[in-house]
Order: sequence, then C-alpha cells, then structure tokens
Amino acid sequence: MRNVLLSILIILGLNLVGLTQTNWTLHKKEAAYTIWLKDVPNEKIKQFKLEAIIKGNFEDIHNIMKDVEKMHLWYDKVKNVKLLKKINENEAIYLLAYDLPFPFEDRIATIKGIMNYNPKLGTLTVNTAYFPYTLSKDKNASLLIKKISSSWEIKKLSDGQLNIVHSGYMDPGGNIPSWVVNESITSGPVETLKGLKKRLLAYK
Repeated sequence: MRNVLLSILIILGLNLVGLTQTNWTLHKKEAAYTIWLKDVPNEKIKQFKLEAIIKGNFEDIHNIMKDVEKMHLWYDKVKNVKLLKKINENEAIYLLAYDLPFPFEDRIATIKGIMNYNPKLGTLTVNTAYFPYTLSKDKNASLLIKKISSSWEIKKLSDGQLNIVHSGYMDPGGNIPSWVVNESITSGPVETLKGLKKRLLAYK
C-alpha cells in the first residue's frame, strides 16, 4: 500500500511540474521592475508581464489612462490613437497606429478598451483587445493587427506609490520574424514604464 501511495504522489508531483511549466517564467529582475514571459498556445510570439512599484498620484494615473488619445506621449511604439466609438464613460473603441522600425511597415489595430476604476479601494484596471471595426478605404487591411491584447492592474499603496502590473500580447503579422517580435517584448514594456514615469512627473 505504501508503494502504491508513493507512486500516486510521484505521478501527481510530475503533473504539477507540468502545470507550472505553463505559467510565467521569470525573464529579468531589476531594482525598478520585473519581467516574466509566457508561451501562448499554438503561437510563436510570447506574452509578457511587467511589475513595478513607482511614485505617483493615483488620480493622475487614472486621468492618464483615461486620456487614451494621448497614449502616444508615453507608450512605446504607439504613433497615434484615434477614438472610433465611445460606448460609455469606461468603454470605447480606438484605432491605434504603431511606428515600427525600418524595414518593417507600420501597423494599425482596432481595439476595445474597458476601464474599471474604484477610488475607495484604490484600484484601477484597464483591459484592451482586438475588436473588428469597419475602417475607411485608405487603411491597408494587410497591416491590421488582429492578435493583440493587454491589461493594466494598478493599485494605490499607502506611501504615495503605485503598484503596476502590465501584461500584453501582440503578433504584428506580415513579414516580421517571430524572433524579432520576441526580442522587442522584453524591451518595449521597459520603455513604456519609463514613459509612464515621465508622464506622471509632468502631469498637471
């Protein structure tokens, strides 16, 4: 009986190891941030998650996140943002244009963003994902990103700081090799964090 129980425990242990391998893998840990990566089923592009604690006013970061059309001022590779449809105060559809490095063509994406803001709890979440939307004929459909999503989880801390967790996934498609994209997903979030910090410092 003891051998049988031991065998069961070993099997369960192996299964648990298999499950943990599908979770986030630590990529880089710095004083200012931590980055994890994760495989996406049936995809060559990885998903990222960045966590950091930064100084900032909770109301200010709420206003920054709400002002989506100025996201190009701080979010890495975003060239401009245009409101396509406002659904309500916390939900809208936007057209994002991405400035990609030569020799790759720039990309666009139509996304729906949903914000949940709770000032009493000091929490703010923003979730975005591709949303099909009819565009004008001058927009090149071949440059439209359809595999894109992101999330922000922001929590107000008691010492005038903010806990930031930002995760995302984007496959720009086209002629961009997957290894190029996977290299950029570890540098892009860091540049975005730097931009957000500067935006918070300058925000009025």
